[in-house]
Amino acid sequence: MQTRRFRFNRGRGTADVDSVIMVGSGGRLRRLLLSRTVAVLVVVAVLGGLVWSLHGLSARERQRLVQQAEANAAGIVAATVNSHLHAWVRDGVGLSAEGAADLRRDAHQLRQAGRLGGIGIWRLDGTLLFADPPDGAQAITVSPADLARARAGVAWTTAGARVGEQASLRVFLPTHPDGAPEAAHTWLVAVDIPQDPAEGALTSAALRTQITLATMMLLLIGGLLALRRALLRGERRARTDALTGLANHEALVEACAATLPAATVERPAALLLIDLAEFKTINDTLGHLAGDKLLTQIAATLRGLVRAADLVARLGGDEFAVLLTDLPDAAAAQLRAEQLLAALRTATFELEGITLPVDASIGVVLAPRHGEHYLELLQRADVAMYEAKRGHKGTMLYDENRDGHTVDRLQLVGELRRALDRGEFVLHYQPKMALPDRSIYGVEALARWQHPSRGLLPPGEFLPLLESSGLIQPFSKWVVRTAARQAAAWREAGMPLKVAVNLSTRSLLSPALPATVLSIVSGADLPPSLLELEITETALMTNPDLAARVLAQLRARGVEVSIDDFGAGYTSLAFLRVLPITALKIDRSLVSGMLENACDRAVTEAVVDLGHRLGLRVIAEGVETEQLLDALADLGCDRAQGYAIARPMPPAELERWLNDENASEWSGTGSTARQRAGTALELIGRSGKRAQLAPDRQ
Repeated sequence: MQTRRFRFNRGRGTADVDSVIMVGSGGRLRRLLLSRTVAVLVVVAVLGGLVWSLHGLSARERQRLVQQAEANAAGIVAATVNSHLHAWVRDGVGLSAEGAADLRRDAHQLRQAGRLGGIGIWRLDGTLLFADPPDGAQAITVSPADLARARAGVAWTTAGARVGEQASLRVFLPTHPDGAPEAAHTWLVAVDIPQDPAEGALTSAALRTQITLATMMLLLIGGLLALRRALLRGERRARTDALTGLANHEALVEACAATLPAATVERPAALLLIDLAEFKTINDTLGHLAGDKLLTQIAATLRGLVRAADLVARLGGDEFAVLLTDLPDAAAAQLRAEQLLAALRTATFELEGITLPVDASIGVVLAPRHGEHYLELLQRADVAMYEAKRGHKGTMLYDENRDGHTVDRLQLVGELRRALDRGEFVLHYQPKMALPDRSIYGVEALARWQHPSRGLLPPGEFLPLLESSGLIQPFSKWVVRTAARQAAAWREAGMPLKVAVNLSTRSLLSPALPATVLSIVSGADLPPSLLELEITETALMTNPDLAARVLAQLRARGVEVSIDDFGAGYTSLAFLRVLPITALKIDRSLVSGMLENACDRAVTEAVVDLGHRLGLRVIAEGVETEQLLDALADLGCDRAQGYAIARPMPPAELERWLNDENASEWSGTGSTARQRAGTALELIGRSGKRAQLAPDRQ
């Protein structure tokens, strides 16, 4: 049984518990018991059956008593009265005194035997011929209507006078003696027949049966109604949030099961996921009791902002959901979300005498556009809500391009796992230049994915998914190992190039990182000073204390550490002075605009000066032109990296670039390029052999 109407707890914007329960509480009997309509039908049917049964019992018992009384009365008239009436007709005179005495004697004997309560005989004109007893409470009388019925030849039975403690039935019998013409000699004989005690016992038994049946029926109705009330109370508790009185997660699931199948593209349904901002701060500052009071006030506010057909639910903590049904179009869902958010922001919430501002982030999904099932919609509403929170946009409609949990992404995760196993990842190396003498002192290892069908993919195509899928740890370990082995091979060939490797946040915050890195360096027979780890500001500030401890262990063993993309994050300057780092790497967004933008140049110059004052080397990345190289050198920047020097290359190509007098093919033109090539040749010239990748020693 399903319904499209939701009204809960009598309030607006809430759902009828009975209706929600009908959606999917499980079990046909359970649903029937909980149905209000079925309950009414059962009560009506049972009461109707009870009335019909009682009426039938009474009618049958009365019919039996009447038939018995009529048979007894007919027997008395035939045996006692007719003989006297026959003599009267035969002699042509009225009832003689002797005949009346005989008739009275017979009647007396019948009364003594308990078979007769009284008897009366009338002509059809109303003349009384005989009565016994002649007067008193038990005297029998007739009315003109009775005489009219007798003239029509109709016999009938009514309640008679009581005979002692016994009730009686009065039988009226129009009669005539045998052989006499009916029209000429017809009398009305009325006979009171007392009920036999045995008949009374039967009547009492029938009455007891009726009472028992009625009691059983009423108990059955009461039991069914009590069971229904108990089930409804249990179901209501199971589908109601105890704190706010709103529908809970289970009720929302069942409401979606009822309403989503009817949603169309033209008339969609929408699920809004609401997450309150800074609620933890309120809990920590004012206490959980105050937090609960705030949630109750917010629930009441939300309940008053939606239509009666919509459902507001609390999913737990500070998360709420709103199910909007039968919307006129897709834009209406976004509009309703913005109206809810605006109302929350302007509403007054008071706790402990303090007026608290409330803000929230709302994710919006549409059915069937974004999904047809509750779990699918909830997951995508969560993605949209997270995007709204991250972008400080208040509300956000789901966009599959921002969703890292689509089927395509899952397929890509599987491909990434296989790529690690099959060795499809490769490292390219981008040269890094010392600006004072324009010499190549090292390289940065940059990962590429040699995809079987899509070709060579840059890091932006797979690194975010490696982070979110949990594959970043084994991937980072592979990068460090491969880069260390390559650096060791170059060192053995007479090219002691320092190799820089980027570390993810998860890798940095792993307590096992120092042991892993040092084990790799030792296994590759590489001096730790030839390995540099690049850490982003965001990674550092995720857990500064843990990051500092991990990096301190690495620095103590000679591994160099630099902060990558400096200026794009939010590193605390106070914390910067105590971090165990050796270099700052200026973010490319500052470097690329410093020739055209005075502010970018000023910030770059300030970073260079700051780094030098802290005893750190300063590296500029994203250097695309010779002019930028010269400008950075003028600012005193120590090192540079970018396409103005060379693009990232596989190891063999990098070696050829270093060994080729015509290095301008890769790094530019003119005397500066030849100078860089000459410096590179000096490195190569120390050994007459080409560097080969050393075998894995771990």
